[in-house]
Amino acid sequence: MIRFTLLIIFIISFSKNVAAVYVNGVAEKFEITMTKVELCTGAPLANEHDVTCNSATVVGEGTMTFDIASVTAGASVGTFVATTGLPIGTIFTHIKPTMTRTFTLRGSVQIDGNCTCRTEASSTFNSGASFGKYKSLQAGSCTGTAEDQTLYLPTDGTNLICQEATCTTTGTTSNIDKDPTSFNYSYGLAMSDPTVSEDSFSMIYKLETPYTVSAVAPKINIAFATQTALGTNEYTDGKCYVEVYYPRAIISITD
Repeated sequence: MIRFTLLIIFIISFSKNVAAVYVNGVAEKFEITMTKVELCTGAPLANEHDVTCNSATVVGEGTMTFDIASVTAGASVGTFVATTGLPIGTIFTHIKPTMTRTFTLRGSVQIDGNCTCRTEASSTFNSGASFGKYKSLQAGSCTGTAEDQTLYLPTDGTNLICQEATCTTTGTTSNIDKDPTSFNYSYGLAMSDPTVSEDSFSMIYKLETPYTVSAVAPKINIAFATQTALGTNEYTDGKCYVEVYYPRAIISITD
């Protein structure tokens, strides 16, 4: 038996950038693609990027895209995970989800009187060898109606701030540092920092309480919320970019 109520809140900005006005708000759409879910008997957590999962047991693998802003998100995830046949007596303490680095967001956030920053369908990344999709902070638009926009999880280090939808202007950058460890454990205990040639990333979360497997197939309890899932930054007057966030999750396993 599987029951999913997923709480994943994207509310911490990855970027540490030039003087700007940063505001986050509601994501009307927040689409992710899950590729694997593993249960762990422990996690070394040697540093903020160590996503080692001790004695990993895969409970879901494949490719499933779903919108965590949707009221049916929990049911969608439930079809991805199976908990039958877990080794009886095993104590699980952590969980490791793996996702692609591609997200689809839609929403808008009023930053000030000059900019209600929204997602922009035509916005893309800089195609130059120095940046690419994993080193570009893509432009939003300060006017108009929110559209579906494809965004990418950045690689740590210097990222280009896109100054227009085509992202052809270079020169303004921001430093990215993905480190969830300074926040509450629900933001994740570790997050991988994939290179620009890798298309997926993983995180380690602590279960609310350790779970000992019994003869009954357990329920994995998670829940989604996206009230503050869209991040926007007016880096200069009348221009903004949008970005993705740390997934926050409260996760438990029960019989």
